[in-house]
Amino acid sequence: MIPDDTPYGRDNCGIAAVAMLAKVSYAEAEAMFLEYCARRDITSVWDRIIVMHKLGLRVTEEWHYRVKPTLFGWYRKEYDPAYDYQVTVTGHALAVRKHKVFDPTFREGWPLKDCPYKRKHVSSTIRLGEVQ
Repeated sequence: MIPDDTPYGRDNCGIAAVAMLAKVSYAEAEAMFLEYCARRDITSVWDRIIVMHKLGLRVTEEWHYRVKPTLFGWYRKEYDPAYDYQVTVTGHALAVRKHKVFDPTFREGWPLKDCPYKRKHVSSTIRLGEVQ
């Protein structure tokens, strides 16, 4: 679930996704981004990986796609519910956990197969292992 202190209406999907996956408050994740990343307005995949490491998450795999599958195509072919993922679709960062997609718009998550982003193209995925 996206942290309760996550503000709406901002370009904050990357911070919210990392906060959710790391199980920390939005404020704590935002402070880490401000400390370790150059830009304050937009997070890159690399920024998210740095902050995930600093928060104790273990990145086990990462992919950057040339031929970009849709989110639903990725779900059918590559998703493993044993892991959490940070997925970037058309410039928007999402957290994926237990067959659900989370972003600041829908805090409780949508089933991945019914998600409004299911036809968006996946540009990158980060698979996470256990919290260290």
